[in-house]
Amino acid sequence: MARPGTYFDTLPPDAISDELAPIIDELGLADNCRQLAMEGWTVVENAAGEQFNNRLREQILQDAKKGGALMLLAGDPVYAEAVLNPKLMALAEFSVGRGHLISQVAASVRKKGDPMLGLHADHNWLPAPFPEHNMLITACWACDQYTKEHGATQIIPGSANLRRHPDAREVEEMAGATTIECEPGSVAIWDGNIWHSSGERSTEGERVVCHITYTRLMMRQVEDYRVHEDRLIEEHGAPMAGLLGRNDGLFDANGFDYSKIVQTFNNAKR
Repeated sequence: MARPGTYFDTLPPDAISDELAPIIDELGLADNCRQLAMEGWTVVENAAGEQFNNRLREQILQDAKKGGALMLLAGDPVYAEAVLNPKLMALAEFSVGRGHLISQVAASVRKKGDPMLGLHADHNWLPAPFPEHNMLITACWACDQYTKEHGATQIIPGSANLRRHPDAREVEEMAGATTIECEPGSVAIWDGNIWHSSGERSTEGERVVCHITYTRLMMRQVEDYRVHEDRLIEEHGAPMAGLLGRNDGLFDANGFDYSKIVQTFNNAKR
């Protein structure tokens, strides 16, 4: 017997659900959704304003004293504000589904001469061919000017459609690479399919970035925030509870939580 309220249809990878559509329209993200679906990447300009961007940048500089930092969601509340940014949450739901989880909150500070990170797809945890539906999405919060000279992310246009990892020759050649350029306070976003690499900074100064990864509800997260869950939910409420998996029936201490079975199954289809 079918459970009341259970969905039996699944949305296509490029579809916006009826529930999400008003939010996408209100936030002005329709073009971002189209670009993300068709090209595998997009940029959200001025995601939260100059004051917030400056706060985030200063906190990253405190935390990433050796060039990088991990597990940042457990730290200063500014990271939770970035993770819960309405535009990022909406694009995450569009790309990796309702009930998506937070997988990683990290930061990097790159200086002139720092080496590039090799070409790769963020679907590193998956064999090829990658699934038709995207499994994870990365939001790269650019606290500084994002240009080729400043070490911005480089992507290979069209690579998202290949649904595989680059091979050794493709990693070496970086053929067709183009740079994602945007103003400070913007967020460069890409899916798990597109091939990309950090750029080499050729100017003085620093490229300060917060890297936020969201994942589908059935994927294993990179970072484990279970010891911090109760505090984070108390401080940031229901949206944080959803990101930490409290709204689905998976990974429960007593096994699958069947009281959440309909909600979990339905979210997985949206």
